[in-house]
Amino acid sequence: MHSYFVPSSNLNPIGATYHLNAAQLTVSQRQDTKGALIEAIGEVDLTTAPQLREALMTAITSAEKSPVIVDLSRVDFIDSAGLALLVEARKKLAPEGRVLNVLLTPSRQPERVLKLGRFDTIMTLAYSLNDL
Repeated sequence: MHSYFVPSSNLNPIGATYHLNAAQLTVSQRQDTKGALIEAIGEVDLTTAPQLREALMTAITSAEKSPVIVDLSRVDFIDSAGLALLVEARKKLAPEGRVLNVLLTPSRQPERVLKLGRFDTIMTLAYSLNDL
């Protein structure tokens, strides 16, 4: 479900009440043999990106200094806030020579957006942990 406003009244658009259908995101984090794995389920947008950012920054600043893997394979939607967060994470990892890997599901919106934006030129896009 994407975030959008729905007018509750079509009679008076100026005085209409709007309700926000907020996106939902579940984020979990664990260490995998391939690196710090952050799993996201739901939608990544302006309202939910801070949840993902918290987990990402924890992985980036950890003493382990392993690659970071963001699993977006169960994310239905990502907007510019989510894309900016991935770029920020990549910039923080690069000086240490660490890699940002993103797991995707073929033909879903996040894959299309990341490929269209050429994110594969600055981070690894894969379809399973075995591909890394």
